[in-house]
Amino acid sequence: MKHRSKFFKIYTTFQALVKIEYFVVIKCFRCDLGGEYTSNKFYELFVLDGTIHQTLCIDNPEQNGFAERKHRHIIEIVHSFLLSTFVPSVFLGEVVLTAVGLINTISSSYILGFSPFKKLCGYVLDYSFFRIFYSTCFVLCPHVEHSKLSSRFTICVFLGYGKGKKRYCYFNPITQKHYMSHHIVFLEHISFFISSTTHNLYHLILFV
Repeated sequence: MKHRSKFFKIYTTFQALVKIEYFVVIKCFRCDLGGEYTSNKFYELFVLDGTIHQTLCIDNPEQNGFAERKHRHIIEIVHSFLLSTFVPSVFLGEVVLTAVGLINTISSSYILGFSPFKKLCGYVLDYSFFRIFYSTCFVLCPHVEHSKLSSRFTICVFLGYGKGKKRYCYFNPITQKHYMSHHIVFLEHISFFISSTTHNLYHLILFV
C-alpha cells in the first residue's frame, strides 16, 4: 500500500474474501484515529456488516498489543532478510510479502505446533516448493523477448512466490521487469546481491 487512501479498497477486498472463502464476517475492527480508518464510508460499511469499530486512545498503541507485536515480528523478519541478503530497498515490498508468506506457513508454538495456514485451511503446504530467499536463478525467457539466435535463458533474482499460482516471482535486471514462471533453475548456493552498498543491478550478477 503506497498511499493511505487505498486502504478502504484493500479492506473491502479482504472483507469479501473472508465472507466467500470462510463464511465469516469481521466482528471487530480496532484501529487508531487515522483518517483512513474514520471516514464516513468506513462507518457506513461497519454498520451494514454489524462490525464493532473500536478506536485507540491517542499515543496508546499498547491498547492494540496483539497487532503491534505481530507488526514487530514481521519487521524483524524483513530486517533480517535485508541484512543477510543485501537486498536493495527498492524490493522492500517483495521482502515483506515473502516474510509474511513464510510466517503463515511455518509451525508456531502459539497454536500448538500448527502453522497459521494449516489452522485455517486444514492441510499443510508442500514445503519442497520453497526456495532460498533472493537466490540467483536461470529463467526461460518469454518467447516475445528472445529471437532464434539469442539466449533462451537469462540470469535473474528470485523474488518470492506468485499469489494464487504455483509459480515463482523473479526480476530480470536487463529488462528491469517482474515476471512469474515455473521454468526456473535455481542456484540456491549463490546469493544474487553481493554488497549492501551496491545498487546497480547490472553489476550484481554472480557467475559460477
